Amino acid sequence: MNEKAKQNNSLIPIAIITIAVIAVGTFATLKKQSVTASDSFSQWFGTDAPDFTVTDIDGNKHSISDYRGKNLIVIFWATWCPPCRAEIPHLIELRNQESEDNLAMLAISNEDTEKVKNVAKEQKLNYTVASLGNTPIPRPFAEVKAIPTSFFINPDGKIKTVVVQSLTLKQIKTILNAKTTGPPEENK
Repeated sequence: MNEKAKQNNSLIPIAIITIAVIAVGTFATLKKQSVTASDSFSQWFGTDAPDFTVTDIDGNKHSISDYRGKNLIVIFWATWCPPCRAEIPHLIELRNQESEDNLAMLAISNEDTEKVKNVAKEQKLNYTVASLGNTPIPRPFAEVKAIPTSFFINPDGKIKTVVVQSLTLKQIKTILNAKTTGPPEENK
């Protein structure tokens, strides 16, 4: 092997280690971040959630108003979105822990119904999943520009908070248990 090839080969392990350290540091930083409500939705905190109807992947209709009397999380997501996919196990566990009498979960994608249905089956989603299709939706839901975005709606139908990021089970429960409307408290 010539001298230049030996030198290049010796740099490969260093490059791999450097990339690994950067990735671990980035992941650790993301894990430490607190949950913050989206400022772009803050004007909606404490207001009535506008009603709209979507059809779930099994053909059943769901309206926001159907869920009065219980907490509701409306999650905007996509099958191709890595943070959305990372959130799925937390949502499945939440559904396993919380009664449908107390908490409704409505995950809405703007993708083809068959694609959403296939991912829901593959991931064994145990909460309501719908495809928006051409259904028009009112503000503030129509203002979602990033996914995942989760709207937390109180049993009285008022928007408690909106979070634009993937959430852990602990973060979701903290928001659900908060007595106030508005930005969620910091999660350590």
